[in-house]
Amino acid sequence: MIRFASLLVLLAPLAAIGQESSDLHPYLGGKYFTSVGLFLPDQAVKLGLDASVEIPEAGPAPYIDFSETFSFSDSDQAFSAEFGWRYAGNWQLRGQYFRVDSDSTVTLEQDVEWGDVEYNTGTSIGAGSDMQITRLFFGRTFRSSGSREFGLGIGAHILDLAAFIEGNATVDGADIGYRKERASIAHPLPKFGAWYVHAFDSNWAARLRFDWLSASVGKYDGRIINSSASIGYAIGDHFGLALAYNYFELAVDVDDGDWQGRVKLRFNGPYIALTGYW
Repeated sequence: MIRFASLLVLLAPLAAIGQESSDLHPYLGGKYFTSVGLFLPDQAVKLGLDASVEIPEAGPAPYIDFSETFSFSDSDQAFSAEFGWRYAGNWQLRGQYFRVDSDSTVTLEQDVEWGDVEYNTGTSIGAGSDMQITRLFFGRTFRSSGSREFGLGIGAHILDLAAFIEGNATVDGADIGYRKERASIAHPLPKFGAWYVHAFDSNWAARLRFDWLSASVGKYDGRIINSSASIGYAIGDHFGLALAYNYFELAVDVDDGDWQGRVKLRFNGPYIALTGYW
């Protein structure tokens, strides 16, 4: 964080090089905008897949906490990208993509069941999860001045999630040797959203974004939250740097194919990005 803030200060004088005098921030004045960077989230991954973990003195839990049970890293790095297109005056099309891929090998401290397969305490187990989120959003802007923008819209998050456990296993107490259990889902989840931009001058701008839905949609029942707060500095008319804090939470019950149970995900942390406007 400190290094990033120092970089913004050092780069500030470059804004005057090759820049036309304008009071309008390039994010608000451009037709297209994008950002590409690194998302550094803390994460919590809890998956119920007709599965459970035997917790000592508490009995079975109706889900597998992959983050805790398999000691996933609390701060995996993830690639993330966003884009936006202004068209027909006050309309916008926006998109976002990020992926978090985690895996580990641990010695189990409690029994883990997945369907009729059981991985016993003391067994060396490999496990992993791979989540990709694609966000598509269509909205209308309401700009009160050249320095502010507010908008509302609708869209969808497309969830693509896979998880696996592998190692020596038993069925009804009988040793069956190595077994890999895997499940995956891919489904769009609709949502509503809003955003606000405030440009302090032609270089500095703050952005807020919030998406939300709590509903039952087909085989999915739950809620989704995706929000972001950022501060950005424009270096000339076409490029800039941004520092954001992103929060993503998904909690749904699923009854779809080989995934029977609950999905509960949380990813939150800083996002450092290079931005572009044209």
